[in-house]
Amino acid sequence: MAMAEELPIADAFSLDLQWPANPGKGGDLLLDESIARIQMMVADKSVTAYQTEKGDKNSHLTIPTYYLVEWLALNWWSFLYEPRKADQEDAEQDFRLRHWLGTARNGFALPDATFSPAGEKIEIVARSAYLRFAQLNFIEAVSASVAVDKVRAELSSFIGQVLARLTEKGVANSDAHEAWKRVTETTEEEEAYCRLVGSMGLSPYVSHPDIDEVLEKIGGKISDSMLRDLCEATNIGSFYRAAELTEGIWQALAQSDPVHLRELLKVQRPVDATTKAYEWGYRATDAARSALGIAHDDPLGSKEFFERLQFDPNFGIEVGRDAANISLISGAVSREDDAMLVSLAGTNPAHRKFAGARAAFLAWSPSKKDSRLVTSGRTRDQQASRAFAAELLAPAKYLKKRLGNRGEVSPFTLDKISEEMGIAPTVVHYQAKNHGYYIAEAA
Repeated sequence: MAMAEELPIADAFSLDLQWPANPGKGGDLLLDESIARIQMMVADKSVTAYQTEKGDKNSHLTIPTYYLVEWLALNWWSFLYEPRKADQEDAEQDFRLRHWLGTARNGFALPDATFSPAGEKIEIVARSAYLRFAQLNFIEAVSASVAVDKVRAELSSFIGQVLARLTEKGVANSDAHEAWKRVTETTEEEEAYCRLVGSMGLSPYVSHPDIDEVLEKIGGKISDSMLRDLCEATNIGSFYRAAELTEGIWQALAQSDPVHLRELLKVQRPVDATTKAYEWGYRATDAARSALGIAHDDPLGSKEFFERLQFDPNFGIEVGRDAANISLISGAVSREDDAMLVSLAGTNPAHRKFAGARAAFLAWSPSKKDSRLVTSGRTRDQQASRAFAAELLAPAKYLKKRLGNRGEVSPFTLDKISEEMGIAPTVVHYQAKNHGYYIAEAA
């Protein structure tokens, strides 16, 4: 594989702040003294670039920045570390309140941009949008994956500059000042807790005694990375059941037989250097097949993959039978050097095969000692593990041979293929849809 493809590339992010010489006055000190020219750059595009109805264009947006700063400070830990959790409309609306810049407009223009945390990166999607009340059109659209640390550093600097400016102008006790003070005074030890609670969409500065009790109990048993996986996959409604299942899965790991990764570790797992996480997963499947000498269109390739690892996901430890919980937490993996231990939830062979392949992807990492949960989380590595498993179990090239160039396929055809291959129908449906096939509705 070419060296250029292995570089850990991430799109750039920056926020430029300028103070205009004569910003004007509107009678509200908070707003008047926070008027600034800002330019947000994502992947070399200015998402603050706009065009007025008169045709004037500008890459910098001049607005009172106070409301944006207040919103960021109040939602800081969730804004940076809360992945999306579900596709339900109410859950999405709740997520948007903490991640869509439009929430912070308060009557002033801000771009239609959403920041979706996904582990070590934040996926930023900005769309061109016309704001009737402001009589302007944001003209740039971009979809990019940016390192969380970069976003955090730029926004920290921005918030600090705006609040320092307000303090200098005589405003030092605003809600934004108080919220940001709590953030900046958070110790390194406290930050670990803030990230966990924030990843569930909650404020760490509000009391959560029931959650704290569970975190303290389970945190003393499982690894920090597993605890992070648990919180990133759940919200306040699903956390307690998932935590109980996680404890059982962790206990089961010690009873599982070691699986040796020597064959797989002969090649390095590709790094996350793609815009879409599933592309990373597909690249990893290609690398694994090449390392193990498995054909890319072999419908039995997953069987050979497991045999080479001497790992049969149909046997071993079975934990949990509640379908709702298992959909959140489907397994766990612990690796030390070239050996891994795996425990899988549920008894369904097709689901266990999928979870087992995902566990192998998570264990096949640069870290020689780590433990992870296999979850429904929308972090980059969890998303990539799903794509890895889907491609391993239902090779796109094999489906192409079976389905040909037809644009539309019936769900019955896909279900027949999944039955023949002994894998979950959802995997084949996902693969077909993700590779350009339209799945016709059943009559």
